[in-house]
Amino acid sequence: MVRRWGLAVLCGLLVQGCGGRDQDRVRLTMWLVGSEAQARTVNSLAAPFTKETGVRVACEAISWGEAHSKYLTAVAGGVEPDLGAMGLTWGIEFGRLGALVDLRQAYPEDVAAIQQRTFPGLWNSIEQGGHVYGIPFDVSLQLLYYRTDLIPEPPETWEELTSLLERLKRDGRRMLIDWGNLSWIGYAPFLWQAGGDVYNARRTAATLDRPQAVQALSFFRDLYVRYDVPRTSVPVEQGLRTGDFPLAISGNWKIVSLAEGAQEIAGRWAVGLLPKGPSGARTAFLGGRTIGLFARSRHRDQAWAFLRYLFENPAVHKTLYEEGLVTFDSYLPPNVESWEALPMDPQMKTILQQQAQDAKGPPAVVGWTESTHAVESAIQSVILNGADPKAELEAANKVLNRNLQ
Repeated sequence: MVRRWGLAVLCGLLVQGCGGRDQDRVRLTMWLVGSEAQARTVNSLAAPFTKETGVRVACEAISWGEAHSKYLTAVAGGVEPDLGAMGLTWGIEFGRLGALVDLRQAYPEDVAAIQQRTFPGLWNSIEQGGHVYGIPFDVSLQLLYYRTDLIPEPPETWEELTSLLERLKRDGRRMLIDWGNLSWIGYAPFLWQAGGDVYNARRTAATLDRPQAVQALSFFRDLYVRYDVPRTSVPVEQGLRTGDFPLAISGNWKIVSLAEGAQEIAGRWAVGLLPKGPSGARTAFLGGRTIGLFARSRHRDQAWAFLRYLFENPAVHKTLYEEGLVTFDSYLPPNVESWEALPMDPQMKTILQQQAQDAKGPPAVVGWTESTHAVESAIQSVILNGADPKAELEAANKVLNRNLQ
């Protein structure tokens, strides 16, 4: 029922009261970066909310390729939707432009409760300087995939990983890095596992010039140079199916595509946690989307009630997950409590939950997006051209510090 998700507050704020004619005319427009199929699912899920509140919702899909520029154009022209689902760190950018409501300030108690139910690493990517311009809509997560007939147990540590890669290499087999190949996304987990980070805890200075960052990049380089991780894209489904690449790091969406696209190895593959680094952490990369409330919306409180409905309702997350299996919109719920309702193999769910508890997203720092090219350049210079990791990271670190705002 919607009453649990802010209906009482919403009713009290409406002039005519719940069910009044003014409320019946409220229509929220939501933009969703993603597929048309998922937008249709959101519209369907909004029906119970509309029945309880009289507030109608129209969700429109926009593609990832055009979404950022479309949001910017809408903000410049004053024609934003009431609410929008967007990239994980976009809220910080649009919030600093004054386009999004600071939800921490507007709805402090609600936001505090939502934070308590969100995976910590996900939340750290959306809050900047105490400001929260969006709440999580979903999460995507890095995992280790492996062929159980060729690798009975996944590697637990970096040392076990390199020993396994030595054995695989002798047998003419290799590992894939699918999500994050030759990029900062692929490097970041090793950085965190080594005990390093992109910025310090207060996010006032870049820290890629620290020894842990150099150690992580050296290890990342060796995966390509010594153990022949492909530098070009190889589909995980193909790699696991043939056995040429019986080990892969990729996103949780491959669970669905492997089940559909590699049926001949059904029962012969599994997912595992990323190996522990020198710090003892298994930290993986996570991504996802947030939903923000636009400052010029004439229906802020109604829109906020709908955002809460989407986040706090386990039945909503269950439907989004089930429909996503059909349409390959394979995102996971950001609300820890909603995972109990997911129709998923219990062993696989346990692995996903454990990895999500030790995962981090892109840093919530203004200037990070503009700095990623410098980090990517350092990584690729080291792997492709044999450059010195320490020197390259020091150069990248200077760019990050210049871009800090």
